[in-house]
Amino acid sequence: AIGGVVGWCDLRATDAPNRIVELAARPKLRGLRPMLQDLPPGWIHDPRARPALAAMVEHGLVFDALIRPVHLADIAALADAWPSLAIVIDHAAKPAIATRDFEPWATQLGELAARPNVVCKLSGLATEAGAGWTPGDLAPYARHLLDCFGHQRVLWGSDWPVLCLASDYSQWFRITDHLLSPLTQPQRSAILGGNAARIYGIAPA
Repeated sequence: AIGGVVGWCDLRATDAPNRIVELAARPKLRGLRPMLQDLPPGWIHDPRARPALAAMVEHGLVFDALIRPVHLADIAALADAWPSLAIVIDHAAKPAIATRDFEPWATQLGELAARPNVVCKLSGLATEAGAGWTPGDLAPYARHLLDCFGHQRVLWGSDWPVLCLASDYSQWFRITDHLLSPLTQPQRSAILGGNAARIYGIAPA
């Protein structure tokens, strides 16, 4: 069963607030995901987006931030400007694992984690790791994400079907199981489902 859906809306469109009201009336619509990864830094701070962001806050919709490391400072500023807006960082902001670039992603992610309205998805790492990747290539990035956000503010995601470009569901789940092995069972359960249910306001499975 589908517990909730994250949709899309052009946040800078003049009719965006009315569109958001219509979308929010659908019980399973829990958030919106502007495709910031393909947009220049600063896009979300355009004054034209403010009415849409206000509408999202008013109707309790989550902002899914599909971004790359270059956008991390933007999201930190967004979190400061809209402290009542719940923000989910998709795919750990897509660190450049293929080229082993750890900084400035690591420092900026840690700074972003200081904002209490921001959480992060443990997902999408395999597709950023390049050809011939191994679980060991992903581990430092996953550990840093967990260190920054803790077990109460990390959400597991499969990134399926995009995941199929680099892995498959079973392999990614096995890797996740290993990455989360130091945690207690309640902590693992939170990451693997409980946190998503809480943050998106859906009934847990």
